[in-house]
Amino acid sequence: MLALLAGLFVASTMTWWQQANGFEVYSLHCVAMPLVVLMGLRWIDAATSAPARPTALAGRCEGFAFALVTGLSFTNHLTTVLLAPGLITFTLARIGPRRLVRHLLTLVPAFLLGLLPYAWLPFRSAMHPALDWGAPRTWHAFIHHVTGADYQSWLFPDAASVAVQVRYTAWRVPADFAWLGLAVVTLGLVLLAQRQKWIAVLAALSVIAGGLFAAGYRVPDSDPYLLTVVFGLGILFAAGLLRIHEHFGSRAAVACGLALVMANGVLHWRDCDEHGNHLSESFVTDLIGPLPRHAVLFTDHWGQGTSAAWYFQRVEGLRPDVTVVQLDLIRVSWYLDQFARNEPALVKPAVSEFARYRGLLVNAEHGLPYRGREIEAARRALLDAIVRRAPGDRPVFSTSSLPDCAGLARVPYHLAFWLRSDTTYVPESSWAYVFREWRGRIDADAATTCWLYAQSRVDRAHYEWTRGHQASAKSMLASAARFDPHIRAPDVGPLPLAGDRTVLRTVAFFRDLHRALEPVAR
Repeated sequence: MLALLAGLFVASTMTWWQQANGFEVYSLHCVAMPLVVLMGLRWIDAATSAPARPTALAGRCEGFAFALVTGLSFTNHLTTVLLAPGLITFTLARIGPRRLVRHLLTLVPAFLLGLLPYAWLPFRSAMHPALDWGAPRTWHAFIHHVTGADYQSWLFPDAASVAVQVRYTAWRVPADFAWLGLAVVTLGLVLLAQRQKWIAVLAALSVIAGGLFAAGYRVPDSDPYLLTVVFGLGILFAAGLLRIHEHFGSRAAVACGLALVMANGVLHWRDCDEHGNHLSESFVTDLIGPLPRHAVLFTDHWGQGTSAAWYFQRVEGLRPDVTVVQLDLIRVSWYLDQFARNEPALVKPAVSEFARYRGLLVNAEHGLPYRGREIEAARRALLDAIVRRAPGDRPVFSTSSLPDCAGLARVPYHLAFWLRSDTTYVPESSWAYVFREWRGRIDADAATTCWLYAQSRVDRAHYEWTRGHQASAKSMLASAARFDPHIRAPDVGPLPLAGDRTVLRTVAFFRDLHRALEPVAR
């Protein structure tokens, strides 16, 4: 019962609950990580059993299961390695270094078997799928991809980023455990230190490894990397309930566990409730839905635009005629190749610029001296050529300023800008936005999405006003206010990479917008 309550408590933390709701690899990691530790402990128990027990075969079976699950977990996400310090230390303490080396030799085959799903990547890449992330069909590209080389530069990039992430982690973890839960964690740490010190060390090293990684990883979504922290603290929490049971009885321990589970549910419900979250599908529908047929859209919106468009266009059949080009990914050769395969009509008029830019990128990716200014100049020349030489039936749009597109008018058109060579008035097509009022959790993504909607209406209002359409401009300004997420500044806590500043800027934007609308309303 105490283990069940501890499991429910961990599951109801914001970190675990949100990742379980998610559609990335971390929901599976929530299963794989505890399973790796469980299988590891079972293997160590079997390896250290009394000689009288027939453990030879049992030990081999437990070792095979542990190594296989560990390999499979690594194919899902490399942060499985954060469990290594605790597991290795625990194993060394239980069976010693010599026996560990002998056992590791027997674990390698099963571990490699768990890594076998990686072998499919080169074959699938060679088939040129529509989405070929990393193009891992060569040995260099394969190693680059499976080791997460693209993201290694984000680890401990500067002291300022680390300080911001530490600030967020120091706020998030106590809130995850409803603050009072940390008292139970402390009781568990004392109990394990007295009776099972190496279990205490395993849990503590998991917390430390996960905390260091989350604090040093410069990403705006560091929550998934706190899973290891929450898991380690969860082990201590279970031991803390046992301590309460021994000193105050089973009723007190069960009551304490149930109360904290319920407290977590109440405290974290708003942040973890996703049933009303339609921001992703709403934004991508409102972004590409009103565009003319066969439009080309350049965007730097990742979460709100490109990644959602890949799914909705390919799977749901939403406006497959629209070409979405991710400006950030245009900086890597595999995406360029994918773009050329999928859109030869756009690349053909800019073939010389494409060849030059790709050649510079490939050279840099294979270790030749990085010629940053030359690469950036070639990138700008390529984008400019694609935009200016796009076929006449392929209108070009952008959600941001494209480099070297001077002389082109940027006409606000719903959530994007229409890039045009003439300055004649362009009416906006009729479109009923599918956006639903946001009343969910407070984070930078939600705030930014609401701001993008409202800013697009403000931009259009300015365009209408300068063209002499004052009534239309006032209507546009009024419609901008309906995208207000109604966030109160005092409710905004620390967020990864100081995302709370983004949220507060959004709060200030809508406050100023409502003030500006007061004279219009009168």
